[in-house]
Amino acid sequence: MFEKIFKYHYSKKYAYVLDGICLFLAIEVLLYLNGSNIVIRSLTDKIIFIVLALACLTLLRGYRMLLRFTTFIDIGKITMGLVLTLMVYALYVKANTRAHYNYLLLLFYFSLSFLSLYRLIVKLLYARVSKEQKLTATILFGAGVNGLMAKRALDDSNSVNVLAFVDDDKTKVGRSIEGISVFALDEKLKKTVEQQNIDQVIITTDKISQKRKNEVFNFFKLQGVKIFTVPALDKWANSQGIVGNLKPIIIEDLLRRDAIDIDLQKNVLQYQDKTILVTGAAGSIGSEIVRQLLKFKPHKLILFDQAETPLFDLKNELFKAKHTTQFEFLLRSVSNYASVEQCFKAHAIDVVFHAAAYKHVFMTETTPAAAVLNNILGTKIVVDLAIKNAVGNFVMVSTDKAVNPSNVMGASKRIAEMYVANQAESSNTQLITTRFGNVLGSNGSVVPIFKEQIAKGGPVTVTHPEITRFFMTITEACQLVLEAGATGTGGEIYVFDMGAPVKIKDLAISMIRLSGLVENQDITIEYSGLRPGEKLYEELLTDNENLKPSHNELIYIAQKESFGEEKIQQIERLIAEADLGKSNDILVQLMKKIIPEFKSMNSSYEKMDS
Repeated sequence: MFEKIFKYHYSKKYAYVLDGICLFLAIEVLLYLNGSNIVIRSLTDKIIFIVLALACLTLLRGYRMLLRFTTFIDIGKITMGLVLTLMVYALYVKANTRAHYNYLLLLFYFSLSFLSLYRLIVKLLYARVSKEQKLTATILFGAGVNGLMAKRALDDSNSVNVLAFVDDDKTKVGRSIEGISVFALDEKLKKTVEQQNIDQVIITTDKISQKRKNEVFNFFKLQGVKIFTVPALDKWANSQGIVGNLKPIIIEDLLRRDAIDIDLQKNVLQYQDKTILVTGAAGSIGSEIVRQLLKFKPHKLILFDQAETPLFDLKNELFKAKHTTQFEFLLRSVSNYASVEQCFKAHAIDVVFHAAAYKHVFMTETTPAAAVLNNILGTKIVVDLAIKNAVGNFVMVSTDKAVNPSNVMGASKRIAEMYVANQAESSNTQLITTRFGNVLGSNGSVVPIFKEQIAKGGPVTVTHPEITRFFMTITEACQLVLEAGATGTGGEIYVFDMGAPVKIKDLAISMIRLSGLVENQDITIEYSGLRPGEKLYEELLTDNENLKPSHNELIYIAQKESFGEEKIQQIERLIAEADLGKSNDILVQLMKKIIPEFKSMNSSYEKMDS
């Protein structure tokens, strides 16, 4: 029974029952002490008094608080409720003598004593049960409606003890909600966290920026507190409850900016019932493009990739989902003209998303020929065949490493951008480039590497304490690609407003803390030195590019550039030399001639720049 009294859904019901019993006992005690009671004469009088008292307590909100959280405020409400009850009851019994009022005063005393006493007992019992069960000491960030409902649901779980609210609203700070104090994110709260041995913080509000979420995370993580978020009320209220829906803060939540969200539904006709080719379809970006395209119900998706196992895994994933869209899986390389040509001949392709590329800086730095043939020749082949076959839209996935490149990979992507821009000038096919920073969680990104290192107990290796990168999620990256494909007119380079760059060191620290550990105590951070081709800071624009706004305030379009025939001849020569197996130095020298701003860093090719 006591367990049910502790729960929100049962507390009110049992409070009515227990209050009724206490009021009956108060009457009986009064009758026992003075049998000639002149204000309680019959069973009817007893019932009227009890019902009237319960009604008055309800009117004064005496049952809004759980019994286990009874405070002096609640005792005050009981007192006022009983005063109101006796005033009305006095009219009922027509009290008009000193004896009447004395009896009513005694009835008030006994009623208040019994009602207060049993609440105190329940509170003490709960404290004992909580101690025995080791309930999770919890703070809720957000003292609004969502926070209140979350508290009540957590109370109902009987596994969590909510000890405080935190809110940015100054009008709420210092107040009490259902007996729980509301704090600001300050030193006073730090003392409360230490004194109460807080185990977890749950962010209940969805009206919180990513910047503020990061501040909350850092505030509590320094004290070893776990941090969770809870979805919207309607997503957990009728499922497995709030506890089963708690989600830990993930690294995507710690971007130094608000997440970019694009309404793609307005562009549904661009992809609905279309035949779409996705190169590099089995990669991190390519596969997410495929998943998002399926929302628009295209007629057919042609999934083109040279990676056998990832393509096979994608095939199994898509077939399990039983989509109405048709699929074609092609295990081929974009650098093989005949293979790509056969694909275009076999299908009436409407849209091309070109995500196929070698992207690892270290690997391409040591094998420039592979970067040239895959990233440059592959792009040239797909672009040329898209134009030849009158494809409506072509979208290339590029990278911020193409801007003032410091390595072979970035240079190869910049040359591919140049070729696409040049062909766009005279083509009916809308040729578009998308450029963004590092994609969190993609294959080869620092996030999975850091996760693995943390799982092994460290150390976490960072190349340099000052190295920074622009970051975005896979979802954001693919939204940009799809938006570009739907709205571009040809020749544009779409660039996201990615906010301030993030220090890789700070990213490593956040991930260590997310794991419930402390940097340089549980997990050490080591600096390994910049790798070949790596630079401290990435950029999103070249010196010759200017940004102009698009229809979306978070998306910009780089000024179109023109490249003469001489550049195209140089690109074709570079491809020919790579195909002939010329040395790394010759290939890199040719790339630097095509891109004068290509300056190698931490690489053997630096000698060419002097």
